[in-house]
Amino acid sequence: MNTYLTVKAVAERWGVSRSVVYQMVADGVIPSVRFGTGRGTIRLSLADVARWEEDHRRDDAKDLAEHLG
Repeated sequence: MNTYLTVKAVAERWGVSRSVVYQMVADGVIPSVRFGTGRGTIRLSLADVARWEEDHRRDDAKDLAEHLG
């Protein structure tokens, strides 16, 4: 069974604002799923979050700065 995190939980984990995480999701930088009807609720798989962290371990600050322009 997959474990899913809220945008708020990921933002707190990474020490960034929720808007940064929302923008990363919108830009396709990190995969997400929506639960519910209408706009739904965005969740990020813990496995995807951990994989992104591992892939960007050395360049986190640089990647976020480049992503935010």
